[in-house]
Amino acid sequence: MTQKNSQYFRDLSNGKLSLEPIKPILDHMGKIMKLEKMPPELVRSGAYGSKVTEQLTRLDLSIVEGNNTWEGLAVAFPGGRHDLTTRNMTTPYLRMILYPILDVYHRIQKYEKRRMPCIYIVGDRFSDVLLRKFSLLNTLVPRVIILTNDLYNSANRKVWYPATKMNSDHESWWQMQLCKKLNSEQGLKMPVKDGKGFIEAGLLSYEVPAAEGTQGKERLDILCYDKKDHSLIAFEIKGPKCGKVELENLFLQGLEHQKWLERNKAAVKFIFDRGPRGQRISMRKRVRLVLGSCSPETPSLFEEIREQAERVDPYLKIDFVWSKKDGEGDIKVMPCERNNKD
Repeated sequence: MTQKNSQYFRDLSNGKLSLEPIKPILDHMGKIMKLEKMPPELVRSGAYGSKVTEQLTRLDLSIVEGNNTWEGLAVAFPGGRHDLTTRNMTTPYLRMILYPILDVYHRIQKYEKRRMPCIYIVGDRFSDVLLRKFSLLNTLVPRVIILTNDLYNSANRKVWYPATKMNSDHESWWQMQLCKKLNSEQGLKMPVKDGKGFIEAGLLSYEVPAAEGTQGKERLDILCYDKKDHSLIAFEIKGPKCGKVELENLFLQGLEHQKWLERNKAAVKFIFDRGPRGQRISMRKRVRLVLGSCSPETPSLFEEIREQAERVDPYLKIDFVWSKKDGEGDIKVMPCERNNKD
């Protein structure tokens, strides 16, 4: 299949794809930074090079200006998530836009005569296959920021805790109570490894769509941040009824979401913290992982796996906590005990 047979390109050329699905994101960007339409001389033949491919120029291209560490090129993909699939956006089509994106990015730097370190990729939702294609730009551009409706909607919930009618036998109840605590003025105190102090954490969101799973999106249970050092925290939890294998899988699940959050830290700060205007999230801090359950002991291998993970990545911090309900119906979060069983 050639690029001209790409369904996405045909629909784009025929005006069938709308910017409405991503208009809220573009509006959000415009409130934080200044979006300028691409000057025609940057994509036509002339002083800045030969004509850019039609496949790229049919997309919505803008120059992002404002704070100098967040400036650059924005490439917005019209259409909804069902249009932005590998079936519609074929590899030959992507080849016709990836290098031209890099070319236009460098033209903008010459045009503006400054660093302009960012490329923003904006769309309703992208599959992991498409994201891997865009990630190739990471080796050549200081910062590639993927902005999607999934992330935008997670930051603009009408209810700031997941409501449930379930009782404390269910994980949803514990998630609700933890989110309420995190969203309170004082936040939630989480004990760190070996009882050496606490994290004072605040809530950003819950059930945040992360990496693509076998059926739909994987979801990060609770997204929060350290109120003192402003690092992001991936907080994964399991309820009292989870089985042994489910609890053991919590480590790998949490590590996967921590790595997703680290890769998308700039996008999270831009959406949740208004980019350079916000004070809650620090781009310089590594994402922290907290694994929570309703049992005072961790699975026997957790300590060993944590040591191995932190040995490979000395900046990674992983903590194990457990929650219990006190006599007044409130919940307390405490450090897990070391499990020495085989």
